[in-house]
This record gives sequence, C-alpha cells and structure tokens, in this order.
Amino acid sequence: MAAAPPPDPTVLIEDLVEEFLLRIPPDDPASLARAALVSRHWHRVITGPVFRRRFREFHRSPPLQGYISNIHNSIHFVPISSFRPRHADLDDVIAIHSSPGRVLLCRRPGKGLDVFPGKGLDVFLSVWDPITDELRDLPALPLPVVPGPCTCNWDAAVICAVGEGCNHIHCGFKVVCVGTSQRRDFSCVYSPEAGSCWSDLIFAASGEHTNSFETGTCVHAGSSLYFLSRFNHEIVKYDLLTDRMSTICFRVEPDAQINGMATVLIATEDGRLGVAKTSNSTLGCSTLHLWIRDHERWEERRPIELRMLLPDDALRDPQFPPEFFPDKPWLAGFAGTGAGVIFFKTRLGYFAVDLNSGRSKNIGGCLGWGCIIPYVSFCIPGTLAPCFHSVFCSFALAQ
Repeated sequence: MAAAPPPDPTVLIEDLVEEFLLRIPPDDPASLARAALVSRHWHRVITGPVFRRRFREFHRSPPLQGYISNIHNSIHFVPISSFRPRHADLDDVIAIHSSPGRVLLCRRPGKGLDVFPGKGLDVFLSVWDPITDELRDLPALPLPVVPGPCTCNWDAAVICAVGEGCNHIHCGFKVVCVGTSQRRDFSCVYSPEAGSCWSDLIFAASGEHTNSFETGTCVHAGSSLYFLSRFNHEIVKYDLLTDRMSTICFRVEPDAQINGMATVLIATEDGRLGVAKTSNSTLGCSTLHLWIRDHERWEERRPIELRMLLPDDALRDPQFPPEFFPDKPWLAGFAGTGAGVIFFKTRLGYFAVDLNSGRSKNIGGCLGWGCIIPYVSFCIPGTLAPCFHSVFCSFALAQ
C-alpha cells in the first residue's frame, strides 16, 4: 500500500501566513494594510470575509482607535492608534455617543441638549462611520412640544441592531433617544429596518426628581442602556428588550469630596453597570472609587490611589498647595473595550487607564469641553472608504 503523499508545502505556508497575520495587533491597522501590499495572495487573504471574521474572533474586543473632542460647534478626531480617518474634523456638529464602528453626531440649534421644540429649532442626528467615512442623516427628532419658556432635555445613543454576540461585520444600527419634558420621561427609537423613521414617543412618569441628562455619559451594559442624570443621584435605565424606562438610585456615603466630583458610568465585561468617581483629600492624594451594581445592590470595589495609575506631574502642579483641587485629574469618559478603559483629564492632557492591567497612556492634549467620546473599532482592509479602497487595491494588485 502506497504511503500517503506529503502535505503540500504551499498550503502549509499559506496557513502559517494567515496565522501570522491574525496576530498583528488590532490597534495597528497600518501594519495590516502594509501586509496586504506584500503580494496578491496576502491581499486576498486580508481583504477576504473569512479573515475579517477570524481576526475579530481572535482579538475579541474591538480596540481603541481614538477619541473625539467637541470644540465649540465642531468635532476633532484624535487618533491613538495608527488609524487615520479621512476627515478628522467636522463642522456644525457635536459628538454625543459612540458604539463599535459608529459615532452619533448632533446638529444642534443651540448650546447643550436643552431645546425648545415647536419653535423652529428642530434637532437632527447623524450616524458617522470614521472608517468608511459614511455619514447617514436621520430625520428630525420627534421631541414633544412644550408650552411657554419650558425646555425639553434629552440624550441619545447609537447601538448595534443585532445585539450581544455580533461581530460587527456589516451589521445595522439603532438610535435610542431618551428625554424629559414637563416632569415626564419619554423615549423613541430610530431603526433603518423599521422604515427609516422614528417610533412614536413613549411617556413614563419621572422619578423623585426631574432628570437632566448629561451628554457623552451613556453606557451599554448587558441588554440595557444607562443614562446619567446631572443634578441628582439617579441613573435612567432603558431596557432594549422591553423598550421600558426605569430609574436607578445611586448614593454613596455623605462624603462631599466624593459626591462633588464628576461621575462616569462604566460597564463590566459580563454586562453589569458600574459607577466611577474620584475624591481628593487635603493631603494631596486623589483616589478612584468604583462601584458595581450586582443583584440590585451597589458593591464598592477597592479604592485605587491615582498615583498608582498616573505620573506625578499629571496629578497636580507643584506650584500649588495640595488642597488646590481644580488642577487635579477629572474623569472624562469610558470606553467599553476589554475590561474597560477610563479617561482622565489632567494638566498634562488626557490619560487612558486600562481597568484590567492598571496601565495608563497619555493620549493627547485637552481640547474642547465635556466628556470625550471614545472610538473603538476593528480597522481591516476591505472595510475602508470606497475611494481609498480602490486606490489601495490598485496599488496592491500591481505588486
């Protein structure tokens, strides 16, 4: 009986090449693009749907590619990785939320999210994909009409239409808007699959206090969206399965040094809601406090001194006394990638701190106002803007 022929070395090499390419760091898309220019074969592998799927499965969480700062009535994309969007600046919009691969923009009639519906000041949202540079404009928000000088306060979030377990390859999206008007909370949903229009408003009674939403603080945890209310200790929960709103109370011990500082909502890898705050002491020691909601109760994690996470120069200016709080780190945002990344605004610029490893990285200077909007996404050749991708393919195939 003849022995089985040896395996084709060409096939073995091709398999090894793909395994090597899978291990290129996802936060270095430029290296992946350069690898696709090596040969026709490498180009076919990297731009193929099988590799894109395997690359996402291998690295699991989409990497942090950059963040967006709101500067007056415009936005500026600040890259953290080697990814560079075609347009880093957009005028006449502000960024209010992001999800893997997408950024939710608002063309606003005035400063803030307090508007006067019914007075010729319609609010329009757009969904922007920085990788493909696609900008999809949505119809005007169906905000309730309020009488007299009353305002309508709201916030919104963009999410994947598929839900948990999606690999975010050509998936659709939904936009959820929540707000409050005349002591009544309301919500509505936009879905391209549902006729590219907003749903009817659903009203619910407000909690103990009238909510006032703070843009840029919404997090997606499990099957719910959570929105932070500015002037009280309440968090508004929007259940994506039932389309119902409810209120969660968050109160800590009566410590003015904690309660007076900025609050950022976070999400754990297993889909639980969390809250992050910082405190300052007269000894010049800033501390990060984390609470995780588990079975309707808040459990505080072990506080972390910021000197363990940030360099000394970022904690305070040595020319000022330790009790001079305004120069100390300020929570500026959260990105739900991996175990989570928290952003601090410091005198040296923004720092990103990985909650799993505790490692911090200076990611750029402080621009604009409010929370920054992180952008997480896989950036793989084959999902680029059409005009750039055609040039990319022509150059690659010519090699």
